[in-house]
Amino acid sequence: MIKKFSCVFTLVCFAALPAVQAQQPVAAPAQANTPLVGNTAPGVKETLAAQADVSVEAAEAPAAQPAPVSAAQPAEAAANEEFVMPREEVPEKAETTAAPRVVYNPKNQRDPTLSPDDFLLLQYREQQRLAALEAERQRKLAEERRRREEAERLRQLELARIKDPTREVRNKIRVTGIIGEEVFIGNKIYTIGKSIYGARIVEVRPEEVVFSYKGHKFVRKVQLK
Repeated sequence: MIKKFSCVFTLVCFAALPAVQAQQPVAAPAQANTPLVGNTAPGVKETLAAQADVSVEAAEAPAAQPAPVSAAQPAEAAANEEFVMPREEVPEKAETTAAPRVVYNPKNQRDPTLSPDDFLLLQYREQQRLAALEAERQRKLAEERRRREEAERLRQLELARIKDPTREVRNKIRVTGIIGEEVFIGNKIYTIGKSIYGARIVEVRPEEVVFSYKGHKFVRKVQLK
């Protein structure tokens, strides 16, 4: 019974061997040509030999073939080359054409949108405005002129005061009479050596009196009126 079971198991194994080998990956061509060594079951050798003749190669893409060139294409290309326009030189800056000059010369300065009466009224107002501006300018010039004249007068007085300091008191002294060595100035009587407004009497003459002021002498005559 045991021997019979062993024989059945062996036959089943040999029958399943081709199916197992078919599931394994195909070996490289160099390994497939290697001779098999060992005892094999009947039918297995033919199966292995059939598998050894099968080789797996990468499929190559078909080479692209050039498109057929017709005889009419060279002729057309030559014809296109003959009709190519020559290159024109383009200036860097395009020349700008000057715009026509329009000159407007009206006969008068009146606004065409105004009526004659309105224009006359505006012209009168403009004249009045210009006259007021001119009057103001003349007033300022006159004021500036008076200011300069007053400044010049004060300058001359200062120069005269420096050159002749007696001018400060000379016009203030009015001699009304002389009796001997007594001098009547105003309502008072002065004698030689007396001072009035800082001026000292140094000499009394019959019709005039000599004064001394800041080192300068001046004469005042009798003024009856």
